Amino acid sequence: MGILVNIHPDMGAPIAAALRAQAPGETIWERRDQAAPAEVEAMLAWSLKPGALAAYPNLRLLCAASAGVDKLLLPDMPAGLALVRTVDPQQHVEIAQYVLGATLRHTREFELLAAQQARGEWLRRPVRAAAQCRVGILGLGAVGRYVAAAVQAVGYPVAGWSRSVRQLPGVATYCGAEGLHQMLRQTDILVCALPLTPGTRDLLNRARLSLLPQGAYVINVGRGEQVVEPDLLELLDAGHLDGAALDVLREEPPAVGHALWCHPKVFGTPHIAAQASADTIARQCLDNLRRLRTGQAVRNAVDLSLGY
Repeated sequence: MGILVNIHPDMGAPIAAALRAQAPGETIWERRDQAAPAEVEAMLAWSLKPGALAAYPNLRLLCAASAGVDKLLLPDMPAGLALVRTVDPQQHVEIAQYVLGATLRHTREFELLAAQQARGEWLRRPVRAAAQCRVGILGLGAVGRYVAAAVQAVGYPVAGWSRSVRQLPGVATYCGAEGLHQMLRQTDILVCALPLTPGTRDLLNRARLSLLPQGAYVINVGRGEQVVEPDLLELLDAGHLDGAALDVLREEPPAVGHALWCHPKVFGTPHIAAQASADTIARQCLDNLRRLRTGQAVRNAVDLSLGY
């Protein structure tokens, strides 16, 4: 029995190497065509298509090589299969760094100042005080809490919204549909840090984005499917929104010629806000496999009814 690393070699090879280093006695396959399907006990994957697991009758553990599992929630998930996600605390820090960087880039007008420098202009602009820029965070899980702490530390007032009631020191918290609308109406910088579920897909559409005050800014480090991109672009073009920093998109990369490539108000990055290390992915996969083999509960199990 062994572990199949069902991931593109660019990312899968380092994970396979980490698995071998941490568990020399385990059988590790780096490609599907190398594996003996009946011998696959655990699988590491980013995404799967319906029917992809049917060939593995003895699969007990499916490990997401990321915190998000939306691309692994198959309609034909085998009964009894344990689905777990990777939880790397360093990712929380990295996402908080990304959000803080995007927030400062916008509020301190770094891009505008760089353009002035390129033109040879020495123009001092008034500084927008952090206390006047209200940050609203969608999602108050581990990532959202790190983001809240990071932006609070440099003076931004913070509010947060979650599916259920949460309490965080110094953070005005909201929940439910009406709570979401209340928070949006008083948010200058909106940060999406939600998992992708049926309830969060298309959450940020024209109606909800229009609730943001004139000149608001949107940062998405959740999932691309949570933002209705044509609605976002229309509100940017109309001047209602001042800009957006998007680390995740519906299609990655976007099609050639797509407006997201060159829109003057969009700062796009190629899904690099955070990345779990190969060592962490391997260590957590091996730990959960040992737990299954010894009859213990796995760690970081996904609630299939919630999708995270």
